[in-house]
Amino acid sequence: QRLECALLKGITAHYVMTRAGVIAAQARERELLAELAAAVERGAPGTLDPLLRPAWYAAQTDPARRRVVIDQIASLTDTSAIAWHHRLCEP
Repeated sequence: QRLECALLKGITAHYVMTRAGVIAAQARERELLAELAAAVERGAPGTLDPLLRPAWYAAQTDPARRRVVIDQIASLTDTSAIAWHHRLCEP
């Protein structure tokens, strides 16, 4: 199973990650996520899912609150992250 996993990772790296345009697409994705994280943090706790709000209130430091924001972003699918970005970052 480990060899199979390693082989699949190698195939993915070769055929998916080295395609033309991947670097630019990844840069756009990083920018979108950074903008989204800043918007969620600015509007928190109101911009957080209700399930994460208790963690925000319990966080006693800025880094702890930032971790809650990161957990929020990490819980989103690609499609929902784009939708959240449209909702929170675009006029």
